[in-house]
Amino acid sequence: MDGAEQIDIGELTIDAAFLAGRFALSPDALRRHMKRGLVRCVVERGEDEDAGRTRLSVRIGNRTWIAVIASDGAVVSERMAHAPAHLPAGSRRS
Repeated sequence: MDGAEQIDIGELTIDAAFLAGRFALSPDALRRHMKRGLVRCVVERGEDEDAGRTRLSVRIGNRTWIAVIASDGAVVSERMAHAPAHLPAGSRRS
């Protein structure tokens, strides 16, 4: 990737600017979050009809970017999920 900064996510290597952009962060901010332990990742290898594909889930705060990646590194599909905000005990949503 022509000198682009790379980061290791589980068993994958991904362009830092690409991943940071998914969270509206700079690559430096992404690295700071990673160093502080605020980035959680799950890498799942496809089996059977999904062989050759990988699902990558990256969580920062209440946002999770979920992508299906082909064996050539192309993103096949992606979406951003948001966890609901936690309410203090005893409170209710209106």
